[in-house]
Amino acid sequence: MSEFLARGCDILGISTDTLETHQRWLTTLPADGGLGPIQFPLASDPDGAASKQYGVYVEDRHVAHRGLFIIGPDSVLQYQVVHSLSVGRSSDEVLRVLDALQIGGLCPGEREAGQPPIDVLEVLAPNRVIGPYEVKVELGTGAFGKVFGARDMLLDRDVALKVLRSNDQVPTESLLSEARAAAALNHPNVCTVHAVDTSLGAAMIVMEYVDGQPLSDRLKAGPLTTEESGGLGRQVARGMAAAHAAGVVHGDLKPSNLMVTPAGKIKIMDFGLARRVLPAPQRGSASSLIQPLGTSLSGTPGYMAPELTRGEPPTPASDVFALGLILYEMLAGQPAVTGKNIVELLLRMEQFDAADIVSNVPEQFAAILRRCLEAQAVDRKITMAEIAQELGSMR
Repeated sequence: MSEFLARGCDILGISTDTLETHQRWLTTLPADGGLGPIQFPLASDPDGAASKQYGVYVEDRHVAHRGLFIIGPDSVLQYQVVHSLSVGRSSDEVLRVLDALQIGGLCPGEREAGQPPIDVLEVLAPNRVIGPYEVKVELGTGAFGKVFGARDMLLDRDVALKVLRSNDQVPTESLLSEARAAAALNHPNVCTVHAVDTSLGAAMIVMEYVDGQPLSDRLKAGPLTTEESGGLGRQVARGMAAAHAAGVVHGDLKPSNLMVTPAGKIKIMDFGLARRVLPAPQRGSASSLIQPLGTSLSGTPGYMAPELTRGEPPTPASDVFALGLILYEMLAGQPAVTGKNIVELLLRMEQFDAADIVSNVPEQFAAILRRCLEAQAVDRKITMAEIAQELGSMR
């Protein structure tokens, strides 16, 4: 009993014998055929009501099989085993299961106390199955984990699985919280988040599988036409306008996070750095928008607004800045900001001046870029909805 209590587990024994029978057993020493004192509570179920509910009652004998059930704090059944009356149970196995349930993760049957759980990222590969998902291909890897193409065998559809690794700087629960926020988005230009799951031994985000090419790959061939740039930029702005209206910022907009389908539709991917935002007291007051998760840098150097290089959290205004940089890159065929290393990139971004680049693009785009690329977030008065409208009005 002490070992179970040490694991935060309460025990209730239930027998189909009567209270009178229990009392005789407990007051009779084992040498005389009784149980003697026991260390756990024992309830009487003489009519088999509880035993029937747990599916262990033997109707014709009015007794119960040896059933054992572990129920979590949320009242969900986590483990069960049923033995015939002639077979005893091992408390060591039950304690092993309790330990495994409490540490989380995947635990092999031969796991010993103190051993870490299986690292899902190390063993997950094509042809393996996790929950209802059959992994088909590894799509990519990054600081936060790996992305796999998979088949949802339950719903018979292709999905993308983003399996997160533990990260000391950005806690997994923070990433999952923001993925849940992104899951509320429903827009044709935003990749749909189907589910956020931590029950399969890993923190996992299940997303819509998008067949297409990252915009970053398309830009390797050179600049896009003004018509293509305006059309793709408008789709990004429309998707982000919906996100901002729902109180979510992206935080890491860049060409590699924009998937272009064969039909020419943009899908905004990877809201992994997304943040919830609070209503602003007045339009354009970026400093009061954010509900911060930390003070570390977030985003990708080369597409970060100047305020992000100073460690400030992402806001709708920083998403607008990133879209301005992406628009320029589509038109010019090269990034607006480059550097030999991260330090140089961050320094150039901090000193960024839109006047240095807008002269290289058609005037109708230059007018939008000037407003998107204001150095101070509070001066970026243009919204994603307005960007979409202005790009849509171009001929």
